[in-house]
Amino acid sequence: MLVQRTPSGRPAFPLTHKERNVARPPRGKRTTLSDGTRAVASKNPNGSGSVYFEPATNNADGTTTPGRWRATWVDQNGKIRRVAAPTRQEAEERRDAKAAAVGKRVRPASRFDAESTVNDLLDWWLTSIAKHRVKTSTYDSYARFASYLADGIGAQPIIDVGTEMLTQWQADLLEQYAPYTVLNCRKVCRQAFREAVKLELIATNPFDLVDAPRARAASSARALPIDDAKALIVAAGDFRLGAAVTLLFCQGWRVSEVLGLAWEDLDLDAGTAQIRRGSAYTPSLGTVLGTTKTSGAEGIHYLAPTSIDRLRQWRKQQEIERDAAEEPWPAHAYEGEIIHPVFTKPDGGLANRQSVVKAIRRAAKKSGIDPKGVASHTGRRTVITALYANGGVDLADIARHVGHSDSTTTAGYVRSLGHRPSDTARRAAELLDPGL
Repeated sequence: MLVQRTPSGRPAFPLTHKERNVARPPRGKRTTLSDGTRAVASKNPNGSGSVYFEPATNNADGTTTPGRWRATWVDQNGKIRRVAAPTRQEAEERRDAKAAAVGKRVRPASRFDAESTVNDLLDWWLTSIAKHRVKTSTYDSYARFASYLADGIGAQPIIDVGTEMLTQWQADLLEQYAPYTVLNCRKVCRQAFREAVKLELIATNPFDLVDAPRARAASSARALPIDDAKALIVAAGDFRLGAAVTLLFCQGWRVSEVLGLAWEDLDLDAGTAQIRRGSAYTPSLGTVLGTTKTSGAEGIHYLAPTSIDRLRQWRKQQEIERDAAEEPWPAHAYEGEIIHPVFTKPDGGLANRQSVVKAIRRAAKKSGIDPKGVASHTGRRTVITALYANGGVDLADIARHVGHSDSTTTAGYVRSLGHRPSDTARRAAELLDPGL
């Protein structure tokens, strides 16, 4: 190959590695470019680790540590691990061998082995972990979602479940259910496989490499105008559970928190209530007392005057029903303590959500409001929207009032901005428009 040279015999331009017939040195993970900026070697897909060359280093004792290739991978505890080798191929092989070894290794005295199926994992996860972490009603929904995975790939060994298999299962599920349902199912089942990683049954969670479906929760998203809400509250006073309806539309609480109230939680003279628990229906046990949906709901809440009056009236009505009951009034306990629920059936059993929804819709009809889409959560949206759009209250204060742990969740309940946009625009003009 002819090379252009200077009069002194040196090459006019630096020879390339190809012209010198030598191999190009490996590129490190970070490289300094000619303009002084630094570039990072291309990143592999999430979960597959990265491979890069670590250049030779000069040690303080005068020796030199030769350059070597490194490959990374994520272990069952989520920590990044590294292996090193003289060549890229050897580093990748060592990395793959380390990751594969996790899938073959089983802890001593484990109930699982290489033949354990997805059904085995789901059964163990539901009874040993999920059951003790969530409310009974939530556990029932977890069991239902887990059954969808069991029906699809339950007989498959855990170690054989890969990206392709889960992608096909998810696609088949989308043919039967709404995307939001599939998304929730995926979230639940992913938790079970996360435990399989912790148990070192598999190296990584296969759900991490399967794209989630795009989905949004279906909701009527209705909030009543202030005048309609007041009319509904007035009309609810004629119905048996009118006090519960009043708390929903005056306080903005969840229906489970309203139905979980006990008389011991109320101080009507001080006008306060303390939310400590919730009441919800579960397919396995019926209506039961349990924890609140979030810790933000717990604590002292201040009652509106109408809420106090309705509760006083209802307490008298409940005493009449108790005296008239043919069977002994049932005792209710929560966390080892006897309590006296505020809202009960005529026989003393726990009132359910459906009864409250019926009262809401009857009150809506009586006040001339279209009952379509009006339910227990309508009160929560109504209170939040009224406080933000018409009351000018900060979202953080509204979140504390209705019992949200995060004001971002509260923002999602706002159904109208009222005069806030025009007020903001007018204020911006007053401050910045030179023509004013």
